[in-house]
Amino acid sequence: MAGAAAIVIGGILAAATAHNPTEHGTWSVAYLVLVAGACQFAIGLGYATLSQQPQSPRRALGLAAVFNAANVAVIVGTVTGQTWLLGIGAVALTLTLLVMLVGIRGAEPGPMPRLYRLLIVLLAVSIPIGLVLQTVRK
Repeated sequence: MAGAAAIVIGGILAAATAHNPTEHGTWSVAYLVLVAGACQFAIGLGYATLSQQPQSPRRALGLAAVFNAANVAVIVGTVTGQTWLLGIGAVALTLTLLVMLVGIRGAEPGPMPRLYRLLIVLLAVSIPIGLVLQTVRK
C-alpha cells in the first residue's frame, strides 16, 4: 500500500514540476518511484513469501514503518541539504534491509530468493554511493 502511494506521489510530483524541473525534484521523483515504491513492493512481497516463518502483522508493519520513515528522512535530508538527516535515514534504511535479508534465511533455493537478495544488495550498495555523492556535491 505504501509502495503504491509512493509511486502515485512520485507521479504527482513529476506532473507538478514538469514545466520547471529541478535537480532535486527529478531526483525525488526517481527515488519515490524506484526505492520507496517499486523496491518496497518487491522487497515486501519477497519477504512475505520467501520467509520460512510466518511474519506477524505487527512485525511487518514495523518494518514497513521504519523503511518508509527512513525514505522520508533520505528525501528530506537530501532536498534540504541536512546531511545529518540523510545519514539517519541511510542508517535506518540499511538496518531495515539487513533485517529483511536475514528474514529469508532458509528459503528454498531458486531464482526468487536470489533475485530478492540481489535487489537488497543493490539497494544496500547504492546507499553509501548516494551518501558520498551528496557529501561531495556540498
